Amino acid sequence: MAGKNDRLLALLIMVGYSIEFPTNLAKRIGGHWDWNRHVMYKAIEDGYVSLLRKKDGKHVLRSLHITEKGIAYIAERDPKALAMIYSRTDDGMRIYPSWTEKIRRLHAVATGLIMACAAGAVYPPDEKPSLMALGREVDTLHPDPDTVYYYSPFELRSALEEKEARLTMKSSRLIGVIIRGHRCYFMYFTGGTRMFWLQHAEENYVGGIVRHLKMRGFPIRTISQIIIGSRMRIAEKLCHSPNTYGSRYFVVSDEFNNCFFVTNDQEGDELLRLIVDPDLALRIDRQALAGFLPPRMNTRAYDAIDPDGNRPVILNYMCDLQRIMKIDLNPFGYNDSPIMLCLDYQAQTIQHITGPGVEVRIITGNETV
Repeated sequence: MAGKNDRLLALLIMVGYSIEFPTNLAKRIGGHWDWNRHVMYKAIEDGYVSLLRKKDGKHVLRSLHITEKGIAYIAERDPKALAMIYSRTDDGMRIYPSWTEKIRRLHAVATGLIMACAAGAVYPPDEKPSLMALGREVDTLHPDPDTVYYYSPFELRSALEEKEARLTMKSSRLIGVIIRGHRCYFMYFTGGTRMFWLQHAEENYVGGIVRHLKMRGFPIRTISQIIIGSRMRIAEKLCHSPNTYGSRYFVVSDEFNNCFFVTNDQEGDELLRLIVDPDLALRIDRQALAGFLPPRMNTRAYDAIDPDGNRPVILNYMCDLQRIMKIDLNPFGYNDSPIMLCLDYQAQTIQHITGPGVEVRIITGNETV
């Protein structure tokens, strides 16, 4: 792919592959965010990308689209990336400025792609196992269990529709899937959309993807939901919705083993990297729980006990909404309410969700405050 020092090439590849790319993501394409922003403005000024500004309700939609000059730049420096972009643009129809909902959907998918890349995922088709049968008998793939793979919703839909031509999955809110070893993470974006959350259809779609991945040799045993929101208040809104686990526009599903909430910024990128890397997360867990005692018995309800032995301790810096909403305020065998450990920017929202019955503490290095 793009050379590490060619930030313009990296930007053009992302814009071309995404078809429509939100300007606020340009600063997160690796490297320093301020320099990336400078590269984006230079690309607009020199005509490598075009900028669309469109009023969308109370917001202004800002979208980048690659131009012929940008295509020529990629063709000269990375022909493989150009082939990947052409395969993607053939799959997506031509986008007109008036198609606001289509542009917003492509922006949501681009958000998932950027966050997956920040987590170390491989996304180019020639660098990961294919999900397509390619006109032959089903092959058993042998993906690397230590490599993180990202598959876009377009790749997933093409793979499922290959078996059944009448099958259509365009109504799903899914913006991508991350796979590492036996773990599969389904990504969803809570941004504005007119697409209702059809819970049973979404869960059936997830089941179809898992079955297809297993057919292709991925040993999927754990499935998790990754919810991406613009700010932590979205998590509180989901947990306090009058409907069970969400609203008609989004629902936290019990069909998943976990439901992690990450913010759409650099902090969310770092958290997603921890979520998909169990070895790195294990080191963080040991540091965060260094001052506590181990549980008295094997349990998933809590992770440790406070030094006095009176309160269970729950480690939840990954912001698992299911764990927050199902917390036991009166755990059996303890005199006091539980303690929940989280990151500093999560603390206020988690405290609002759990209420005064749970003490929320912040993880700071090797200690908690």
